[in-house]
Formats: sequence, C-alpha cells, structure tokens
Amino acid sequence: MPAGEGRRVGLDDMKKTHFDFKQFTIYHDKCAMKVGTDGVLLGAWTVPQPGVKRILDVGTGSGLIAIMLAQKCGAALVGIDLDEAAVAQARENAANTPWGDRLHFVQADASTFEPREPFQLIVCNPPFFTESLSCPDSRRDKARHCSALPFDVLLSRAATWLEPEGLFKVVLPAVQADGFIQMAWERGLQLHGKCWVCAKPGSRPKRVLLSFRKGAAPYPRTEWLAIRDQEGRYTEAYMRLTEPYYLNF
Repeated sequence: MPAGEGRRVGLDDMKKTHFDFKQFTIYHDKCAMKVGTDGVLLGAWTVPQPGVKRILDVGTGSGLIAIMLAQKCGAALVGIDLDEAAVAQARENAANTPWGDRLHFVQADASTFEPREPFQLIVCNPPFFTESLSCPDSRRDKARHCSALPFDVLLSRAATWLEPEGLFKVVLPAVQADGFIQMAWERGLQLHGKCWVCAKPGSRPKRVLLSFRKGAAPYPRTEWLAIRDQEGRYTEAYMRLTEPYYLNF
C-alpha cells in the first residue's frame, strides 16, 4: 500500500522506487527517507499566503513537499538537504514537473546555510527520533535522528531566514509539541496554528502540524484531523485535504 493510502510507509513500501501523484511522480530510491504520510500531510496542510515569492524546504529529501507547494502557488522554492544523492534525485523529480523552473535544490547543512534573501515561508519535516536505536544505514540514521538537526538549531536558523511576519510550518510527533512550541517562542516565533492528527476520531493524536509566525501572531487556531473514521474508511476531511494530490481521491 503506498503512502497515498494514508499511513506511514512500511518495509514493503520502501522497496518501491516511486509514487505517482495526480500531477507529478516522486522517485525516492536514492533517498535515505522515503515518501511518507508525514510529508504529504505537511505539504497538503500548508497553504502559502497570497504574494509569497520565496519558500524554503529544510531537509527536502526527494523534494516531495517543495513540489507539492509548487503545485499550489507561483513562488520560487528552494530545498536544502545534507544528502547529495537526495538532492540529485529531488532535482530529477522537479525536472519532470510543470514547475521545474521554480524549483531549486541545494546540498547544504541547515546549521550553516546562508541564503541570499529571506523567505516568506519555511517548511520542514524534521528528523525527530531522539531515543530509538541508531540505524545501520548512516544516511538514514542522519535523516531520522534529531542529532543531525537539533530542534533549537532548526528554530534559530528558521527565525534568521524568515522575513518579518513570515511563517514556519513543521510536522512532529504529538508528544514533542509543547517543548517545540516553547523553544520557538524563545526565538521570536509565535504559534500561529496547530492541527492534531489522529488515526481515528477520539484516539490519541500521533502527529501534530504546527505553524509559527515571526513576530506577533493572533491567538492560534486549533484543528483536529482524523485519517479514518470508526469504520476504517478515510474521513471526508482527510480526503478533502489530500484530494489535490492522491490519485484515489
């Protein structure tokens, strides 16, 4: 079952070389981290504000999120990643979309990356494992574990890269939300919106989508998204969110 079926990618899925979406195809066989529901959720949930001209995708991997955003806006998009092979594959993926001229991928370390201009929007599906055992594949280990990009470093850099009133959006395990929100506030990034993601209505959320604004922000809105209903069918809300991308919706 592909990522488009609304769950995290399993071992069988990781053997797939690519995933087909409605308007593009993502190859990920050269990437440490594969196409998964987390990235699709962040790309679908993020709605660039009118007039946004520059967007940054941190830890872009296959380029999935950047390409999803290119489908819904006219901004120039930059994706950065430590992994040279992933950057090469993201470039190949972008070249086979209608928006290749607006997609630019760079091998760079987020802790030292210095863009020529600030961004109005930054997105990131960050590495977040802190206590799990290291993976034998060193590339995948770096992609999975936050030691490769500590949250405090990510937030400090995002605050530097953003224009005033710019937005920063991430997807995280729900249990890490409070600490991340506190660290963001300490760096001048105010919580702007939050969406708890759960498997079924009433179940404990596994993921959270967070939006921050650089500078003052109105009282943050809170949303809930259940992927399936009690009968195991995809919810109308989940299908509506991902319909522009998934072939089956």
